Amino acid sequence: MQSNNNRRPWRFAIGGWGAFVVAAILFLIFDYDLYLMLGLLTAAIILTIGNAIYVLYKKRKSRAGEK
Repeated sequence: MQSNNNRRPWRFAIGGWGAFVVAAILFLIFDYDLYLMLGLLTAAIILTIGNAIYVLYKKRKSRAGEK
């Protein structure tokens, strides 16, 4: 499990954006609610920022461990 996390550190952000796209398409088809789509977009952006912070932290931690 740990090696899979090292190979694909952006999988949570990609999953969040994929979920946003699927949910946005479904809401456009069945029930158009602008505020719900904006909320989903905000959640995807927050997930991406959090994942970027995590990836940068792990890179910095691995560099410190190598020295």
